Amino acid sequence: MNDTPLNLPDTADHVVSSTRAVPWRRWLLAFDGYNLTTNLLFTSAIWVIYLAAHGYSPLAIGLFETLFHAAKFIAEVPTGIFADLLGRRRSLIIYCLLQIVDNLLFLVPAVPMLILSFSLAGISYAFYGGANDALLWSLAGYADPERQAIRYSKLVSRMYLISLVGSIVGTALGGYLGGLLQVLPFLCRAIIMALGIVPLLLLPEQKAEFGQHARPHPIRHFMQGLRAVWRSPVLFGLLLISGLTESCWQTVYFYYQLYLHGLGFALSSIGLIVAVSMGSNFLFTALAPWIMRRLPERWLVPIFVALQMLGLLLMSLPFSSLLGLFGYLIPFQAALAVLGSAMSTYINVRSPEEQRATVLSFQTGLFSAAMIVLFPLFGLGISHVSYATVYLWTLIALCGGSGAIGVMVWWLLRKRRLSRAGLSS
Repeated sequence: MNDTPLNLPDTADHVVSSTRAVPWRRWLLAFDGYNLTTNLLFTSAIWVIYLAAHGYSPLAIGLFETLFHAAKFIAEVPTGIFADLLGRRRSLIIYCLLQIVDNLLFLVPAVPMLILSFSLAGISYAFYGGANDALLWSLAGYADPERQAIRYSKLVSRMYLISLVGSIVGTALGGYLGGLLQVLPFLCRAIIMALGIVPLLLLPEQKAEFGQHARPHPIRHFMQGLRAVWRSPVLFGLLLISGLTESCWQTVYFYYQLYLHGLGFALSSIGLIVAVSMGSNFLFTALAPWIMRRLPERWLVPIFVALQMLGLLLMSLPFSSLLGLFGYLIPFQAALAVLGSAMSTYINVRSPEEQRATVLSFQTGLFSAAMIVLFPLFGLGISHVSYATVYLWTLIALCGGSGAIGVMVWWLLRKRRLSRAGLSS
């Protein structure tokens, strides 16, 4: 186990010597091992169908998922502060432990057990949220201190690619395992999360440093993170648009299983289709660093948000399920893949090091807040109208929300420019 200080050296000579001294290649391999192991998502393509098979309606499933996001939303900022002050690796280990309990509780699909399971799952992902990217950013600094942002953009795409490999393998196997025994994917997921702790123990601990007699102050730390976000309208806008776009695709992804099930696809076929979508996502994720080098931030974000809107538009067409399938597999996955890497890089570049996990927890907290509203509404909608209609409603919400965020960022930037011009005159 390692206990390496968070702060990187300041001078160029010290940077070079420090980079040679630390085993950053070994750390990156350990991070890859943890990432691959914990993303073997045996349950991702079948858990909604598993609950439906036990008599739960789409609305009930939506309420359970809302509970997950409510617990995650409440825990986001406290766990982000925990990661900054007490350790980002420690936060990820707690994530793995809670995931083990969460999946074991799923073996008894009674309402009290499911309530506890979804609550623990939400808290576990809160421990994961800010800590994961913050730890990877620090590793990028050890690997290439002079070009940390460029190295991070490559590493975060590599992280997504490895996680997608795990997701594709896990999803395909999960459908097969579920066909053998319904509870088998949940048992395998619990075992694999226990194994994911092992590579984490090889990583350096990352946390804020304090003076010899100084004590951490969580409230002060939280306020410093809020001030950092408010001082940067672009960072504020990126956090908002990230939460909005991620909540849209996540909602569509989970209910897409039921949509395919309603069309008559077998459980194994659904697992295969979801795996194909992950393969499409894999290709676009591999292209993300190349796209980020050629498109400036002010163009990349609106272009790929518009691409997500195009995917939703095709999925909302009631007369062609093939167009809907294309919309989900190509433009929707392209937007998800590129925005995932780009948003993570842009937000990390603008985040202060000492409050990095806390600021990143704002991002995942906004996502959870949007899901608390969107997921049950989506479940209620498909209980009364067609999937195409609900996809159209989601498209309208995405267009309206994105437009409002864009106008707000423009207004804040304009207001600050005018304020600076007034002071200089």
